[in-house]
Amino acid sequence: VFGIRLGTIIFSLFVCVGQVIFAAGAWTNHFWLMEAGRFVFGIGGESLAVAQNTYAVNWFKGKELNLVFGLQLSMARLGSTVNMNIMGWVYSKVALAVGSSGHTALGVSLMIAGGTCVFSLICALVLAFLDKRAERILQKEQGKTDEVIRLTDVKDFPLTLWLIVAICVCYYVAIFPFIGLGQ
Repeated sequence: VFGIRLGTIIFSLFVCVGQVIFAAGAWTNHFWLMEAGRFVFGIGGESLAVAQNTYAVNWFKGKELNLVFGLQLSMARLGSTVNMNIMGWVYSKVALAVGSSGHTALGVSLMIAGGTCVFSLICALVLAFLDKRAERILQKEQGKTDEVIRLTDVKDFPLTLWLIVAICVCYYVAIFPFIGLGQ
């Protein structure tokens, strides 16, 4: 509806706003506000992932596309790992600076973490500019593709794809939440 460029910017804004609401909820010790922030963040975050994949499909083909998807997933995992390992340290430093280890320190820590969301928004703006420039230089219309995908194509997917899907589902359902909640 919005197009890839505007959509990516809007979804990045949702992520930023959601993170600010989440952090404000922690800062003011209102759990319901934190839940609302995570809801807004989730709307933007999941849609942003789809927009990123659309950019990748528009810009890369064949083996390059496989590499880009692998890099995207690796960077997402790296970001999750860094977040899980560094936020405790950030919280402890903020708690020392503020003189409190309660909800105020948590809110400030989450606001600091919101800097990555702002960086994501800046990247979306730069990417929109670069994509518009590439469209002009290559004289390619946005969103135009020669490929037609039908739901019946699912029956032709190879067994290896379905095995990868099963592995990913098991990972996301069992292992990833355990790692995130087990700290």
